[in-house]
Amino acid sequence: MVLNRNLRHILLLFILLITITYLALFIGSEMIPFSEIIKTLFGGNTSKINDFIILEIRLPRVLTALFAGTSLSIAGLLMQTYFRNSLAGPSILGVSSGAGLGVAIVTMSASLLGVTAFTNGVSITLAAIIGAVFVLFSILLIASKIGNGVLLLIVGIILSSFIGAIVTVLQYFTDADSIQKYILWTMGSASSTTLNDVKILAIVSFVGIGIAFFLIKPLNSLLIGETYARSMGISIKKSRFLIVLSTGILVGSITAFCGPIAFIGLAVPHLVKLNVKESNHNYLIPITGIVGGVIMILADVVAQVPFSEIQLPINAVTSLIAAPIIIITILKHKQNNG
Repeated sequence: MVLNRNLRHILLLFILLITITYLALFIGSEMIPFSEIIKTLFGGNTSKINDFIILEIRLPRVLTALFAGTSLSIAGLLMQTYFRNSLAGPSILGVSSGAGLGVAIVTMSASLLGVTAFTNGVSITLAAIIGAVFVLFSILLIASKIGNGVLLLIVGIILSSFIGAIVTVLQYFTDADSIQKYILWTMGSASSTTLNDVKILAIVSFVGIGIAFFLIKPLNSLLIGETYARSMGISIKKSRFLIVLSTGILVGSITAFCGPIAFIGLAVPHLVKLNVKESNHNYLIPITGIVGGVIMILADVVAQVPFSEIQLPINAVTSLIAAPIIIITILKHKQNNG
């Protein structure tokens, strides 16, 4: 009965996700009839203008937001489970900063050297993943030395500041155009991708999410502690490596194409765990990913400022949406539990 209820919840949320995705294709500066959207998506005869708007502008943007919300939320869940701390997240631990440093090195160094061949989507994605994984391994190395979750979070914040200083130094020696491009990139956006970019993003995201599903048993065991996990025959070293790899791939790829997205990786897993009476990651991973996708698509719709030409930084919108939701949820949870 519990399994059926959990599957029903996942199915309902998935239907909600499909509905929100479809509505996001409808909303924009130009209103396109629902029937035209269906025809375009399924190869029917429509105007070239509608085809261009839907396939070249809105569909890549919506799919990018979907992958971003899903990937960052699952990455945040992995971090919170491993560190057994609801304050852990890709941004707080410096993972997003590491990914940003990788992108900064590629884009700014290429500008300094006059080389543009290495600033394509694949190179930027690889640079962001390498930066994210490097920071995560550094955090885990420090964690093995101090063994204190609070101190580890402080170290993550310090590491983020250190990485920010390196980026600032790079900016000092870079031309104004490259600096402007990087600053705009840091504001976050899901609207700068093409369908080819989305294909790369989809492949990389599915790899990272696949690794996360492979880790369901170790993650469930780590909820109780490493000692219990070892008693269950779990290899802590292997699990740690795969958690780092999955998180690095998910955060790195999203940061490469969208910039450092704030709040999603921290807020969504926490929001799910406050409302779902279930600790099994077989259930938590898909539902966290779906909720993250829904919230991110909604944030992107708001960022587009429907029926206008204005476009807001998605980082500001994710914080405006997620922060009140998580605060209200925490207060409600506190009231219900006395």
